[in-house]
Amino acid sequence: MALSGVQKTVLICAASVALVLGAIIHKVTRPVPFDSNALQEAGMFLFDSPRSIPDVNLQAASGEPWSTADLQGQWDLLFFGYTFCPDVCPTTLADLRQLSAKLPAETREQLQVTLISVDPNRDTPEQLATYLEYFNANFAGATGESSELAKLAKALSIAYIEPDTSNENYLVDHSGQVVLVNPQGEYVGFIRPPLKNDQLAKWLPRVMAP
Repeated sequence: MALSGVQKTVLICAASVALVLGAIIHKVTRPVPFDSNALQEAGMFLFDSPRSIPDVNLQAASGEPWSTADLQGQWDLLFFGYTFCPDVCPTTLADLRQLSAKLPAETREQLQVTLISVDPNRDTPEQLATYLEYFNANFAGATGESSELAKLAKALSIAYIEPDTSNENYLVDHSGQVVLVNPQGEYVGFIRPPLKNDQLAKWLPRVMAP
């Protein structure tokens, strides 16, 4: 049955309204892009697309095997350092403890902080566990063979210099940035020191939101 002029007009109007409503709903529900300038002001830098992380075989502070599979299922903040570090490491871990305390409970529960030790010569699992307990009982740690550590550090753009271990009180030069990994185990960005906890506490929940 042929439509009358009035019916055609009504259908066209209805279609137009549907298109407008659809556009409005899409605009409202689509994720709001992050303000890169505001993020950088907070010290956080996100990549345009996630980067894969190669598999490595390390040992956790618990004594269990640790691999990049341990980075899946939650958000992770990775920090490369060592327990005998006199300044950068204790400062950064204390800042991460304070940052964790500032986050909403639901965000904190989805976030794992892990210290990757670049000093396997001295940082046994027991040493790592004791050291991390001082900062936060929920912080994790891992270390392992130099080749495995170097592979992980390279993939995450972390620089460090293997020390001369013949000196008993040697130091290890290393980067101080904190790496951000998503629940798929992908490298998505990093945070530059010093940590700006008030700003990071505002942005991290948004970055981690599903």
